[in-house]
Amino acid sequence: MPENDISVTDTSIGGSFTGRDDNSIHINNSYSRSLYLEDLYEKFQKEKETNPELKDLCEELDYFNSIIDEDIIGLENKLRNGNRERLIKYAIDVKEKFHKKLMKTSQYSIVAQDINVYLLSKVRRGFVMEIYSLICENESEKKINMLITERIINPVKADLGINLFRYDEDDIMGMIFFLTGNCHIQWN
Repeated sequence: MPENDISVTDTSIGGSFTGRDDNSIHINNSYSRSLYLEDLYEKFQKEKETNPELKDLCEELDYFNSIIDEDIIGLENKLRNGNRERLIKYAIDVKEKFHKKLMKTSQYSIVAQDINVYLLSKVRRGFVMEIYSLICENESEKKINMLITERIINPVKADLGINLFRYDEDDIMGMIFFLTGNCHIQWN
């Protein structure tokens, strides 16, 4: 038998079996619903009934709604700079869809604003802490897209619970592109 050949027979392997580097990704998919968000939903329902004309935006939501970078290059150029040109049309569509829902839900309720701030903060943190480093390391687009689903979309969907605002996966992607357009997250 040559020196580099390995033979494995009559054995049981309890995990990965590799001959060299193990580049597999292990993802834990246990998502639990946020009690904080459920409490906010209850408050929102009560607030809707008692104050249908509230239109002030809380500071945190105003922050997310504001562009924070002096060099305004727009969502399209940010995606081009991050080699995501093929996402531009989709990104613009879902960003606009989310932004309309954001304004519709937030203009009449401080609690609704808190819900949206919570969700936007979760999306931003997930992107910055778990996705952006992979972009900087030039990971494959396929791996980045998979992790966006596993680390941002699925956890946010789990948190939505009864989902009074009817946010779907496109809306969560819209949150990512909304935050991108306002310079809160980057793709390069």
